[in-house]
Amino acid sequence: MKDEYIRKKDAIDDLHTQLMYRMGSDDMKRRLDDWVATLPSADVVQVVHGRWLPVVSYNNTYKCSECGRLLVDITDGLKMVAKNYPYCHCGARMDGGKED
Repeated sequence: MKDEYIRKKDAIDDLHTQLMYRMGSDDMKRRLDDWVATLPSADVVQVVHGRWLPVVSYNNTYKCSECGRLLVDITDGLKMVAKNYPYCHCGARMDGGKED
């Protein structure tokens, strides 16, 4: 099974709602809270999304929308820049999106 990361608070809130709907058990909710608190946290970071922007004043130059890093003398065009440089050195994923 592939790892997927969730917020513990969101899981607990959803499980509380399900328990209240199905059982209404405060003791079960407390035991669930204690159990979830013992689960190890994953070492994850928030994903920053950016995109390569053409720099109008310089031919064949693109800049990171997040940190401003320049890619110079890229003659293959924007699609190839995005394919060949999927991440900026600042860590931004260059997929143009803003969602996690």
